[in-house]
Amino acid sequence: MRRLIALLYLLSPVWLVAQQKPDYHLQVQADLVKKTFAVQGDLSFETTAATTDSVKIMISKGRGPAKLQLQGGIAATVDTSLSSSGDVLYHWRFQRPQPVGSRLHFTYAYERGDAPAFQYYLDSSFCMAGGYGSAWYPQVMARAADGTDDYLRGTGTLRVTLPEPLMAVMAACTIKATKGAGTNTYEFHYAQPDIFSLYIGNYTRQDYQGKMPFYTYCLSKAINGNDISRKAASVLDFLTSEFGPLLIPNFSIIEFPEAVAEKTGIGGASIFGGVVMPTGALREFNYALFGHEIGHQWWGNKILTRGSTGAEMLSEAMAQYGSLQVVEHFDSARAINYRKTGYPGYLSDQSGVGYLKNAAAGNDEPLATLSSNNGHILGDSKGFLALELLATVVGKPVFHKALQTIGEKYSHDGLTWSDFLQEVSKAHGSSLDWFYQQWFDRTGAPAWQSTWQQQGNTLQLSITQQDSIYRLPLEVLVTYRNGATSLQHITIKDRASQLQLPVNGPVATVQVDPYFKVLHWDEALTPIAQAQSKVVKVLNLRIQQKPNEALALAKSYIQAGIPDDQYGVEFSLYYQMGRIAAAQNKTEEAIGWYQHALQSVSRNRELLAYTYYRMAQLAAAKQDTALLEWACNNAVTADAANQKADGMDSKVKLLRK
Repeated sequence: MRRLIALLYLLSPVWLVAQQKPDYHLQVQADLVKKTFAVQGDLSFETTAATTDSVKIMISKGRGPAKLQLQGGIAATVDTSLSSSGDVLYHWRFQRPQPVGSRLHFTYAYERGDAPAFQYYLDSSFCMAGGYGSAWYPQVMARAADGTDDYLRGTGTLRVTLPEPLMAVMAACTIKATKGAGTNTYEFHYAQPDIFSLYIGNYTRQDYQGKMPFYTYCLSKAINGNDISRKAASVLDFLTSEFGPLLIPNFSIIEFPEAVAEKTGIGGASIFGGVVMPTGALREFNYALFGHEIGHQWWGNKILTRGSTGAEMLSEAMAQYGSLQVVEHFDSARAINYRKTGYPGYLSDQSGVGYLKNAAAGNDEPLATLSSNNGHILGDSKGFLALELLATVVGKPVFHKALQTIGEKYSHDGLTWSDFLQEVSKAHGSSLDWFYQQWFDRTGAPAWQSTWQQQGNTLQLSITQQDSIYRLPLEVLVTYRNGATSLQHITIKDRASQLQLPVNGPVATVQVDPYFKVLHWDEALTPIAQAQSKVVKVLNLRIQQKPNEALALAKSYIQAGIPDDQYGVEFSLYYQMGRIAAAQNKTEEAIGWYQHALQSVSRNRELLAYTYYRMAQLAAAKQDTALLEWACNNAVTADAANQKADGMDSKVKLLRK
């Protein structure tokens, strides 16, 4: 989403070989003004065949060493090491193997402090302690089927004590609040295993009673929590009819400050039993965004994956598929935009053109073996469209029935990619290997050329596939000279196909796949993708945390010149350069790059409002009132010309404060 929504699904890791049933009793004493975040408690879990000799527990590095002690008189040695993210890994090795199923008990106490980490942020008024990105509490590690170590979900009771008026918020649990002398204590009980994510702020809670309780936790008075909860509940109910039932005690929508999104680069997340979004994303309900994040309640939470093959498809792409179903149900007129160029107010590159840009830039992988780097980039562009086409081939009622079967059958032991494909084929009643091979096991997308001639009441349609050959179900839209239309269905599977279609009058135009139901190199999108591939290469380097390489590449493109720049390539490159400089705290350089962007021959309409807004942010930081007002006014004007897709009215109000 252009509103900084990175759509980080932040879901559970791949399903582990054996569950150790971690159970926590945990207390947090936090004082945001003093920047303290003290954690203490106890933890127990069962040994498995893989943990009879040793166990690993991860804790974020805080202020001073953590006191982590193994109870019960078990003789063991412990050594520590730092993870790549700065967390501390405690590796306990037992002098004698422990029996499988015996329960180990640990106690712990430490001061986490305010040292930032991915998904951990603390300032004087807000705290984000996301368990998926930072081990702010002791997380038990275990070996997964693919040989990697990852953390386990746990049950238990967490108590958080805060000075008034702060509120602690967690999702997918029962909640009890107790008032003290100038403090509030919140008790969260988790009956279902989860990764614990805690949010602290001056929240107000708005409740909505649908088929299950919905809570919207707001920091801003401008957020209409009842409206958001009502619409989100309707999305959850709809996806339940498509994917099957969920077992969660309630659903929480949790706001976090826009400034925190800017500082951390985190634009939103799906957690078990809830979604977490910055202020800007909650000012206006977006069906694609909420469809995606709520879709993760099944794909990545209820249904965990086993093994790395297909893991991104079974989480990211399936959540995006759910998002498309939501748009088709609640906002069907704009479903074609979603498939082709992006849903308004959502990440535009999570669409067909987004995939074509990456493919033109040389960034492509088979969907079945997507790397984590491309989980969002390709899974949320090509992946969900391939799943949509699979559903069309199978028939959506049959496909969704298969998804419900998968949800019930594999929610405990985890789902492999092979399981998924077999269940869909079984529901279809015949082999779908041809589909899997052409869409999941190889790179690329189909491309074709078509010609037609009318001979009386027959339309002679010729379609020639370029590059790889696909078996494709296609729609053909025939428009007659009198304005009438007819939609016909065909299937092609050869390099060259000659088809005869019945018509009942003089034909004016013939369009193959007019509604972009099949991802392909569309004649209107191809030149855009090829031109914007330069920008994609720079952006992907930025995403990979290679700012200097990204900047050098952008400069090389600009120095080489961009002839016939119809698609705002130079503009977009300067914009990316501005983002890089701003992230490096080079304020004047960033403003200069943004100004260069505005002077380009053609502008990228989707980035224009944000270009002004980024300048306004920098102007506010250096207290340049004249530049701030100029940039804010232009951001609002540019946004209005783009159907207010970026919600600049509310954004600039916050800056002007």
